[in-house]
Amino acid sequence: MNDLVGGRYRLLELVGSGGMGRVWRAEDQLLQRVVAVKEITVASTALAATQTMREARAAARLDHPGVITVYDVVWQQDRSWLVMEYVEARSLQQVIGGEGPLAPEAAARVGARVLSALRSAHAAGVLHRDVKPGNILLAADGRIMLTDFGLATISDRSGGGPDPQLGTPYYVAPERLRAEDAGVPADLWSLGATLYAAVEGRAPFAREDVQASLRALLADDPDPPLRAGPLAPVLLALLDKEPDRRPDAEQTSAWLAAIAAGARIADPRLPAVGTAPVPVARGRATVSPPRRHRRGLVVAALSTTLLVTGGGAYAARARHAEPARPATLESAAPAATPPVPAGDLCGTGGARQPVAAATTRVPAGLPARWIWFRDPAGFALALPTGWQRSTSGNEVCFSDPAGLRAFTVNQSPVRTQQPLAYWQAREKDGGIPGYRRVSMGVLLLKRGGADWEYTWRPDSDTTLHVRRVLVATTDERSFLLRWSVADAGWTPALPVQKQLVDLFASAP
Repeated sequence: MNDLVGGRYRLLELVGSGGMGRVWRAEDQLLQRVVAVKEITVASTALAATQTMREARAAARLDHPGVITVYDVVWQQDRSWLVMEYVEARSLQQVIGGEGPLAPEAAARVGARVLSALRSAHAAGVLHRDVKPGNILLAADGRIMLTDFGLATISDRSGGGPDPQLGTPYYVAPERLRAEDAGVPADLWSLGATLYAAVEGRAPFAREDVQASLRALLADDPDPPLRAGPLAPVLLALLDKEPDRRPDAEQTSAWLAAIAAGARIADPRLPAVGTAPVPVARGRATVSPPRRHRRGLVVAALSTTLLVTGGGAYAARARHAEPARPATLESAAPAATPPVPAGDLCGTGGARQPVAAATTRVPAGLPARWIWFRDPAGFALALPTGWQRSTSGNEVCFSDPAGLRAFTVNQSPVRTQQPLAYWQAREKDGGIPGYRRVSMGVLLLKRGGADWEYTWRPDSDTTLHVRRVLVATTDERSFLLRWSVADAGWTPALPVQKQLVDLFASAP
C-alpha cells in the first residue's frame, strides 16, 4: 500500500493479523514517529465502525503504563483504522510457543502487571472481555502491556442484550457463554485461564476441537495444573465457574505479587481458619481442582498463608509454634537447622577466601550491607557482606560465613536458543538422589533464560533445596547459576536468593 492512511500514516510493515484485522508498523509523516496502525478488515462496515470506536473509546478512558495508547481513528471508504502506540514486543502467546511455558514466578509477575492494567480499566468502567496470551505484550524494554480492547464494553454504552462477539473461546468466562451478566469476575476468569496457559503451555480446557473445549469449559473442572507450583491454587480459585466465588481483583493482586516475590502457598484442601499456619507446598503441584463447596477453603487458605509486608511475602511453616515472621534482606538470619558444610553446598572443595568490594563502576541502589564484587572469572555480582569465595574449574561458589547458603556461578558455552530445553535435558539425565521437582519454566530475561527448582537428598538425614538458573548473555555464552540451601532454610533465605539472582541477571 503506497497511499497514506488518513493522508498522514505511511504503512511500512505488516506485523500481525487476526480475525478482526491486521496491524502495521507505520510512520506518522506529520510528527515523524513510528506508530502501530490497526486495519479493521471485518466484512460489515457497520460492525467495523462499531469495533473501531469501541476500542478507541475504551482505550481513551485509560491512563496506565500497561495499556497501549490510542492516538487517532481514521475512516477510509470500506475500512477503518486505529492508530496506536508502537511497542517493540512479542506476545505472551509467541513466548510460550517459541520458548516454552513460563516459570510460576515469571507468570505471576506477568499476571500482576496485567491485573494492574485491568484494575485501571475496571475503575474507568471498562471491561476488556478478551484477555488472552495473544493480547499481552512483553516489550523489549521490560514493560508488560495489555492490548486489543476491541471487544471491550463500557458501562454506559447504549443498546441492550448480549454482544455477538464473545472473545477467544479457550479464554472466555463460562457466564459469558451462558449469556448471563458478565462483569469484572469474567475478566479475572480470563486472566486465570491465561496464566494457566503461561505455566502449562496450553489452555485449561483445551480439547480436540473448539466445540469440545467449550463443552468442557461449561461442565468440567479445569485439568489439574502440573507445572504451576505455587501458582496452582490461585489459578484454580480464578477458574471457579461461579463468578461470586472467585477472588476479587485486590486479593488476586496480593497473591500474584507474593508469588512473584518467591512465596509458596499451602494446599487449599487443608483447614486454614482458626488453625496453626499450614505447611509450605513442596514438589510437583498436586492440588485438586476446588469443588464448589470448597471455595471458602481455597480463598481462606491463600489469605492466611501469605504474609504480605513491605519487604515481601513469605509462607508460614507448620512446624513453628507461632506464625512465621516475614524475612527481609537485613533480618533473614539462617534458619536454626543443622549446618550443611559449605564445601558440600558449593561442591568446589576449594579453600574459601573473603571477597573485596569493588570501588569503581558500582551500580546504584544496592541493598544495605551488600557489596559489588568483580570476579576474576569475568563477571560481577552483588553479595551480602562477609560472604566467601571458592573455585573448582570453571565454577565459582560464594557462601555465607555459616556455611548454610551457597550461590554458584558457572560460565559455560551453552547454546541458549532454548534455555528451558537445556534444563529439561538435565532433568532427563537423572542421577540426583531423592530428586523431587518443584518447578521449571522460562524466565523473562533480556536475552532469554530459564530456571529449575527442586529438592534432593545427598544422604538420609539431609534434604537440600536448589534453584538453578540459566542466564543467556550472547549466542555463544551463558551463565549457569545455582542457589543451594537446606530445605528447612529455604523460605527465610528467599530475600537473599532473589537479590542474588535478580541483580546478576540484570548486570551489564
